[in-house]
Amino acid sequence: MFSFLVAIALYFAKLPVAPAMAAAAPSVVSAPVLAPASNVPVKADPKRLGLVTASRAVLVADWATGAPLLEKDADNPQPIASITKLVTALTVIGEKPDWDKVVEVTGADTRAGGVTYLSAGDRLPLHDVMAVMLVASANEAAVVASRATGLTDEQFAARMNDTARRLGMTNAHFVEPTGLDNRNVASARDVAFLIRAAMDNSLIRETVLKPTHVFTTEAGKSKTARSTDELLGSFLQKPPYAFLGGKTGFVEDAGYCFAAAAERDGHRVIAVALGAPSKDQRFQDVKSMIFWAFDAYRWPETARLP
Repeated sequence: MFSFLVAIALYFAKLPVAPAMAAAAPSVVSAPVLAPASNVPVKADPKRLGLVTASRAVLVADWATGAPLLEKDADNPQPIASITKLVTALTVIGEKPDWDKVVEVTGADTRAGGVTYLSAGDRLPLHDVMAVMLVASANEAAVVASRATGLTDEQFAARMNDTARRLGMTNAHFVEPTGLDNRNVASARDVAFLIRAAMDNSLIRETVLKPTHVFTTEAGKSKTARSTDELLGSFLQKPPYAFLGGKTGFVEDAGYCFAAAAERDGHRVIAVALGAPSKDQRFQDVKSMIFWAFDAYRWPETARLP
């Protein structure tokens, strides 16, 4: 916990910002009472309990200080499936690519799992490839985006791990850009670092908030990529809340995963749910944690965002 607070307080050097372009029994999550400290939120009622979640690991933390408000098995590294694509996106952005560069999809880019939006022979700008990856969590788009950097598979994986280390993801390790490989692992606390960095990046934040992304290939074929985030349009996008965006993930060993950030009354929280037993449950766990955090905690006035 201490390392998480220190790392957030110092905050990692920001990566370059690109131009905009099976069922587990529910368990009660522990909710530690934080000692009063400058800018750290404190429970309004110290005796208030946590809440029930079904995900294997969860964490909700204050955006500004990194203070954990509620957590369960938050330091255990496990597969995070397509949440990996946020590391991929930050790594591609770090390579400072030409977003208008036209790239061609090859047969070797195809991956099993999920909905396929890009076919072999499609040619389209890199910014559309990134949008398809982030909006629709398309695996082939992640492969194309990583290849467009000019790095080999091994070099790109090494850069992903460099990115993770810079973010303070001490229990994370990545071997490829899609999240399909179970060797892509991170803890819930690692994912909180990742969400903070990703949603602090204008390109990623604006993209993941899109319910669809319509694009046209160089051959004139129009396609629509649809978001996997079912919290778009939820109460978290209505006053007094502001939804900052999130990322889904699923492979068999990871279970259903989701992580997101939201704001209310000038304060922000990050919520992570890994290993939920169903698609709906991952969204329910994150919604519940965000609502609970804003309802149970109070922030000092000095901690309000500008």
